[in-house]
Amino acid sequence: MGKHFLNRVTSGITLISLTGLLALSANADTDKAPPVIQPFSMTYGLSGSGVPFSIAAERTLERRNDGSWKMEIRARNWLGSIRETTFFTWQDCVPQSTAYEYRRRGLGRTREARLELDRDAGTALARRDGADDRTYEIGDHTTDILSQTLGLQCALMRGQRDNISLDVASERRREDMVYQVIGEESVRVPAGRFNTLKVERVRDDDSDRQTLLWFAPELGYALIRMVQDEGDGQYELVLRNP
Repeated sequence: MGKHFLNRVTSGITLISLTGLLALSANADTDKAPPVIQPFSMTYGLSGSGVPFSIAAERTLERRNDGSWKMEIRARNWLGSIRETTFFTWQDCVPQSTAYEYRRRGLGRTREARLELDRDAGTALARRDGADDRTYEIGDHTTDILSQTLGLQCALMRGQRDNISLDVASERRREDMVYQVIGEESVRVPAGRFNTLKVERVRDDDSDRQTLLWFAPELGYALIRMVQDEGDGQYELVLRNP
């Protein structure tokens, strides 16, 4: 059971990146610059079906000396650890990624992946353990699997509620991810009770997977809860300390 859960944590931690943790200053005018992002450190709990414990996950954001941004998430338990890192700059409401890195250690094994995005050439170079390097095209609005949440939050802050489409690159592929707000809901998590926008990722009608995310406008549209149903198990992320 522990090994299975650690593998699932990989998916869960990536989903944290689908559900940003930033407190952003509101600006609903789409003709103006994107919201100002402040450096942060926030703690979440990640739990899974049939597992009686929760893994602590910390996400941090810092602005680098050259004006770019670094966002990182780390999770650890007695089985091992996972770390994801992204480097990006803002282009309007899109976090334009330049690199994404993933590292997982546990059960005597280490797995690593890296994605390098060449904005000038319009290409991404993906490197992953056990697979050949591959290159594919990217566009001006391509972001990565981790920092895409910032684009989602920016869209919510600007008043978008339906068909929020994000062009997302990972070490595996490039794909469009579409989200929509399906309602408002009061949600209690360890960090407190918040009025939220409930967001769902749009999938094919025959998909047995579901991703639900709750964002709190009073916290600058920060993620406070996420539920991922993989079809064979459900996993939940909740905010512990804002």
